[in-house]
This record gives sequence, C-alpha cells and structure tokens, in this order.
Amino acid sequence: MGVIRNWHDLNAFEIVRHPWFVSAFLAGGLAQLAKLVRVYLRTGRVDFSELSASGGMPSAHSSLVSALAAAVGLTDGFDSPEAMIALGFATITIADAVSIRRAAGEQAEILNRVVERLRKTEPFEAKKLEESLGHRRREALAGAVFGILVAIAVCGVWDFWK
Repeated sequence: MGVIRNWHDLNAFEIVRHPWFVSAFLAGGLAQLAKLVRVYLRTGRVDFSELSASGGMPSAHSSLVSALAAAVGLTDGFDSPEAMIALGFATITIADAVSIRRAAGEQAEILNRVVERLRKTEPFEAKKLEESLGHRRREALAGAVFGILVAIAVCGVWDFWK
C-alpha cells in the first residue's frame, strides 16, 4: 500500500489484489448466488433476476459489510481505526436493512394491495412497488455469519500465499 503521488501511481486494479476487497465482494456475490440457487431448488427454474434482487436469504448486504469488517480486523487488528470504521459501516448497513428498508418493503406491500382494490372499482394507473426491500433479522444474521466465514477463509488463504 502506498500513497498516490501522481497519476502514474494510480492503478485501480490494485484494489482487487487486497483481501478486504476480495472478502467483501466474494461474500456479497456468493450470497446473491445463493439466492438464485434457493429459488431454483424451490421452483425448478433459474431466475437470473435473483442476482440483482434485494431482500431474501441470506442478506448480501450483511455478507458484504461483515466480510469487510472481519477482513480488516483480521489483517490490521480488530483494535485498528480501520476496523472500527468498517464495524461502524457494517452496523449501520445491517441496521438499515432490518429496520428502515424492511419497513419500506412492508409499506410497499400495503400500497400494492390498496391499488389492486382501487383498480376493481375504477381505472387506476400505478406501477407495482417492489416489496422485497429489507431483511428479516435471521436473513441479516445468516448473511453476517456467512460474510465473516468468507473473510476468515480469504484471509487464511491470503496469509498462506504471502
């Protein structure tokens, strides 16, 4: 790691060689992929929209931020300023997913039902709102545990290859 002193030092691809980045985005990506697999096992069909869908088990948001916080702690120490920042970021993200975004999804579900009832009595134009926005606590917890396990695995392999 170093300081960028001029444009010649700027190499955006260096970030992908860091265990923080690899842990976070591998955990988030695998969590999204797990949703696709769950839907396939439940319905027998592959629905690629699951790769970008929010909500569901496990929480990809929780996986990503938990893996980031764990990787920072594992590489720089859990008492480092970077680890404290990553933990704060993870806490805010997970709290948002299980409270504000979850409530917004529940409100969307209610509004969609109201619109359907209005359509039965009169012409009413409204786009259906996305209902699966947030996470249940168990989805967020599963995502967090998954993210931590991914970070442990990535950082363990990283140390092995050094």
